[in-house]
Amino acid sequence: GPHMLLATVSGVTAYIVLSFAALRGLPVKGAVLCLFAGCLQVSVVDLLTEARYAEKVRDGPEYGPDLITFVWMGITLGNLIANATVGFILEHYGPTTVYACTVIPAALVLLPICLNWGEEKPCVQSFEQVKQRLRKDKELVFLVVLMGASTLLLLFVGLMEQSSWVNLGVGLVIGVLVIGSFLVLLRPVIGLVVCFSFIQAVCALDVRGATFYFFTDDEVEFPEGPHFSKLFFASGLGVCVSLLNLVGMVTYGRYMKTWRYHAMFIFANCVLCSLNLLCVFIYTRSNVAWGIPDHIFVLSGWAATSMAFMWIIMPGVVLISHLCPEGIEATMYAMLAGSHNLGATISAFGGACLLEALNIRPNGSPNEGHQFDNLWIASLVSASLPTAAVILLPWMIPNERQTERLLPPGADAVGGSLWRRWNGLDDGAAEGALAVNHAANVHYGSTETRGHDNL
Repeated sequence: GPHMLLATVSGVTAYIVLSFAALRGLPVKGAVLCLFAGCLQVSVVDLLTEARYAEKVRDGPEYGPDLITFVWMGITLGNLIANATVGFILEHYGPTTVYACTVIPAALVLLPICLNWGEEKPCVQSFEQVKQRLRKDKELVFLVVLMGASTLLLLFVGLMEQSSWVNLGVGLVIGVLVIGSFLVLLRPVIGLVVCFSFIQAVCALDVRGATFYFFTDDEVEFPEGPHFSKLFFASGLGVCVSLLNLVGMVTYGRYMKTWRYHAMFIFANCVLCSLNLLCVFIYTRSNVAWGIPDHIFVLSGWAATSMAFMWIIMPGVVLISHLCPEGIEATMYAMLAGSHNLGATISAFGGACLLEALNIRPNGSPNEGHQFDNLWIASLVSASLPTAAVILLPWMIPNERQTERLLPPGADAVGGSLWRRWNGLDDGAAEGALAVNHAANVHYGSTETRGHDNL
């Protein structure tokens, strides 16, 4: 409650300042500080909300997929409204008006906070109890510090170093160190899931820096290009993607919420890879040769891709929620989601290196069409590489149903870890065996229930 309240007040204040930036001549550093405060509000509210519904998922695992679908549909509806309006406001009234309009929805967060809709109870722990908890879970304290230091180091290197290859090298070293620490210090089933999430995020190389210019360059800059307007690219595509996100959530909640994790991730990754590979044809301009307009091809392709992407996101959120032990939901969720974000950051460095290796360096200059000659190769690599991570599923992801518990009642985050077993701090033999069985055992059920039960 207090954390969300302070973050919301600072965020609303920042948006008010930004809305008057044109009148008061706000310096760049002041604008950056305000944007940081706005992002801080989103992050704090998002994280603590996730911790709250992770607690609910743990208490009632059979309703976990339904709760996650409900929450994410609300998020997507908000995205839909934002995408439908931001392009028009930017084009006719400018960016400061966007921030002025943001003040109201940002301030609305104060209502559930002040009315305690999250049913938060006062903390009754003494300072000594808190210290005792920290001493007990000192591995978590170390991981939190490591994640924070790693993030700051990546930020510093990204700001100071211009070479994409250096950034990628530093990112990979940091990633291996962080994920290795997770594997050693956390409960095996949690550490393996974190490792899989990180690997798949790294494999999804981000080449959007080049695709933006491909789609929005005008006739002077890229005569053969799609020539999408900024309004269509920001709002038109965004609205279509948000609508299909909703369709993806509805189909997931209706047909897929009881599937096992292996079947869910394999199916969704294969569908997503196939759709992404079809999208490669626009970069070769094959769709034009086939008589398919760019707007139709991109709208249909991106919309279908966004629907399949939700089939990966939803069970992933359910999985993370099941892996948050009691009492440390916010800390655990931050670390689990943070490891994925670390992988996404490294994938951005990797994508930049891939573009550089393929000599793809668009910047909006006239007659830069030759910069996109190899963009289809970058898109092909970006589309297919994440699917390779699916090979690791049997060893890293428990093959339980999404409505089943993954942690025993009262389990902590570090029980049975390699570190504790090496140092004789924990009898982890049973825990280690359980983790291996969860991950490696295909667990398709009895012979009488094979078939539909395989899902």
